Amino acid sequence: SSGINAEWLLRPGYKKQNHGFVIRYVTDDGSDANNMLTFDSPSYQDSEFHPFMDICYLEVEPPITCDEGTLVYYEINADTYIMKDGIVHGSEEHLYVGNSGWDGNARILVDFDMSTISDLVELYDNSESVYLRMWYEGAEMGKPYNDPKQMDRTLAAHKILKTWSEEAATNKIATSSGTTKNKWGLEMMDTLTDYSSDIEDSDTIEEGEGQNNFYFNLTEVFLEWRNKTSSDYGIVIKDNWHESVPGYFLKFASNDNSDPTKRPYIMACQTKATCEAVDDDPIELQDELGCVSIDNVTLNTCVAKNGGCEMDDSADNYDGYYYGVTALWSTYHEIVTFCKCCIELDTTDLIVPMDCSDVSDQLDYSQTVSYITECGCQACSEVSSKRKKRAAPSKTRLLLRSALKSMLRK
Repeated sequence: SSGINAEWLLRPGYKKQNHGFVIRYVTDDGSDANNMLTFDSPSYQDSEFHPFMDICYLEVEPPITCDEGTLVYYEINADTYIMKDGIVHGSEEHLYVGNSGWDGNARILVDFDMSTISDLVELYDNSESVYLRMWYEGAEMGKPYNDPKQMDRTLAAHKILKTWSEEAATNKIATSSGTTKNKWGLEMMDTLTDYSSDIEDSDTIEEGEGQNNFYFNLTEVFLEWRNKTSSDYGIVIKDNWHESVPGYFLKFASNDNSDPTKRPYIMACQTKATCEAVDDDPIELQDELGCVSIDNVTLNTCVAKNGGCEMDDSADNYDGYYYGVTALWSTYHEIVTFCKCCIELDTTDLIVPMDCSDVSDQLDYSQTVSYITECGCQACSEVSSKRKKRAAPSKTRLLLRSALKSMLRK
């Protein structure tokens, strides 16, 4: 699709399977063909006549490059738009904002489920790391097509302050349960009780502007939701310049759009997830005999950071199991685990001179301990099958155990 930019090529969840295509000879009247057409193949001796494909695409620069971090995409949880027709629009393919004159003004509501992001994940920076991306389809007249003037519209995102649902939200209702209706403070939402007057981000769509990506910087409110300093009810998008002035509606693809590449999503620049060796504080090593290291020794351990070694699979994907289950037997009686361990993949030996002057009948000697040089993620089942169980603790573990005991005695 020429209207969708190349960043979708980086999103494996939206790639379509490539099985090639077939070319058929179809006559104008539908009758069988009575002659053959020949084309040169890639094996033809003259490469100038080999088949090739021209691809025309719209090149769009995203608002963040995230060169030093990891750019991660998250689906939104719900979206809808409200206008003064009293109709629920939560399952429609498009979202509308602006004012068409006859239909009055319209506002877009978008919600995002913060529980889909691990608590271990950190943003690369706290000012420009999280954006809501929406696909702008263009301007559209309302009915009965009174052809009002098209104009520039500045759209602004505001934090929503109360619960709403896309199955029930209208110009007057936020949520509904049976006969109970939870209403907005005022029709089309109240600034004081339903959404904040503070603008999270804004941008202008100019008159006659064509299809393109539209972005809102939601880093600040995202951090509020993440740090639980405010409740996550999503955002409302409205025309903050002249919402009451008739014009065209601005049309965006919704989360129910038939083309998944056009649906809204959150893009977040996160600190890279790693599994790396981290040095411990230098300590004095003591062996089981009471000998101690002449100098303090720095050892290390493998640590998963920023969501490193997390698995995509979870017990939620299996019938009868829920979040929190760490392992189960599959229908094929195979063990399935839902965790990864950040473990050492390679080590080097450190030679530690030991002082045994306080131990009778024991000469000074040099102890060999392991220092980790490489770490990696392995699934728990892989770790169990690849690592042999030790018959007895290693000297390194004994030294660490002795050092800990010595520290506790102090």
